Amino acid sequence: MVLLRIYHVQLALFLILGSAATLGPSHAIAGPLATTNFALNDGFGPDAGRWHGAVSIVGAAFGDTVIADVDWAAFEHGDFQLYLNSQGIAQADPSAAGEVVYVYQISSVTSASPGIDTLTVGVDPGDGRGTVSAPSFVPTGLPISKSPTGGGDNTTSMAWFFDGSELLVNDVSDLLVFTSPFLPEFDFLQVNSGLAGPAVSPLVASIGDRPVPEPSSLVLGLLASLGLFSRARKYR
Repeated sequence: MVLLRIYHVQLALFLILGSAATLGPSHAIAGPLATTNFALNDGFGPDAGRWHGAVSIVGAAFGDTVIADVDWAAFEHGDFQLYLNSQGIAQADPSAAGEVVYVYQISSVTSASPGIDTLTVGVDPGDGRGTVSAPSFVPTGLPISKSPTGGGDNTTSMAWFFDGSELLVNDVSDLLVFTSPFLPEFDFLQVNSGLAGPAVSPLVASIGDRPVPEPSSLVLGLLASLGLFSRARKYR
């Protein structure tokens, strides 16, 4: 009976927080990372083939709460540098040739008690890791931006921890990154404030099982398509 009462209290709190997230005037407004045209476009991303977007996090558990937005994007090698330059962030693209940069940013915190301490992104154990693994980050230089204090590759997820530097209302995170020689697919995202996290983990770009094509493969593909086009014109 006591457990049932606790469940009802937590459910009511979750519904209240969900309404706040829906009705809040500044919630779910995508930032520059979520809308950048520099993001990878391989035809499979959610925005006309482009891999970028934003997700909302709402959760409550035993008095802990979280309402936040996370922006994300995937970039081909070199294009992340163009994004950094466009935002006036004086940092370097950490990827190597033939890699994709996966980038996440907690872009808005509406409620966080005791504070956002963890962000994790799902990966498959067999997927290829690149030159950069979590807990890497790129500082934005903003005074309200916080850096992770630790993290790592946990085999089935990339994790960033903010222990001692938890994100509170109006905070944002630095750009959280890792790289891979594999093109994106969708996987889960988890953000926690104490015991509170999303009831259902939203999906964001993460490592897939499609390798990044080598430049020579791209050239051969282009030449083949041009050859077919030329032949088609010849036989008209």
